[in-house]
Amino acid sequence: MTTIEIPKFIEKYKAYEREGGVIDFRIFQLDTEQEDTPYQKHLAVAQQTLISVAEEANTRLDRIAAKSKINRKKLFTMDYDFNILKDSGKEISVQDFMGWQYEEVSGRIILSGGKLHNRYFYYDDKEVPEKAVAMADEDREKIGFVYAFLEPPYSFMCGKTIFEKGNFFLDFCRLLFTDISQIEVYKWSTDSSNYFDDGKDWWGSFFWTVYNPCRYWYIGIIASETD
Repeated sequence: MTTIEIPKFIEKYKAYEREGGVIDFRIFQLDTEQEDTPYQKHLAVAQQTLISVAEEANTRLDRIAAKSKINRKKLFTMDYDFNILKDSGKEISVQDFMGWQYEEVSGRIILSGGKLHNRYFYYDDKEVPEKAVAMADEDREKIGFVYAFLEPPYSFMCGKTIFEKGNFFLDFCRLLFTDISQIEVYKWSTDSSNYFDDGKDWWGSFFWTVYNPCRYWYIGIIASETD
C-alpha cells in the first residue's frame, strides 16, 4: 500500500482546514497484484488510516511536550484496537455516506442558511422562506459526509453565500471521488480508536473508507470533534 500525495488535493485541503474543516483524509493506492476481497482491501485502508493519523498526532504532541517541558503522559496519546475494527466494516450506499443533505439523483446539496440559520436550502436556490427545504426530524438524523464536511463545531467559513460554500464542497468531491455515483464506501466502528471519543460527546464521530474506481484510489476519512 502506497500513500498518494496529490498537489491539487493538498492545496484544496489546506484551504478547507483554514476555513474550519476538521476531517482527516488519507489517500492510498494498493498493490496491483493484491487479490484480496473488497472487504479486506477496505479493512487494510482503515487500519493504515488509523496508523497514519496516530503517528502524525502523537508526533505532534511529543514535540509539544518536549518544547513546553510537560510530562508526555499528561497529554493525549492516540491508540487503536484492530480487533474491534476487523469485523466492524459495513458497505453502505452513496446516499447513506453523503447523508440527508445530498440529493443523489440531481447531485445537489442542502445547506443551513447563511441568513436564515434555522432553515435549510438547496445550495443553488435563493435563500428565502418559501424556498426552505421541509424535512422530517428522523430524516435529518441521517447525517453523513456533507454534515461532517460543512458543519464542523466552529462553523465552516468558506464563502459569503451557501452557493459558494456548496460549490467548494462539490469541487472538493470531484477532486477526491471523481464520480460520486461510482464510489464504493465502507463504514467502520468508531469504537476502534480513542481518536473518536471527543466526537461522541456532541458533534459526531465518523469513519469511512472510499474506493474511487476512476483513479484506483482508496481513501480513509475520519473525523471526531467536540466544542
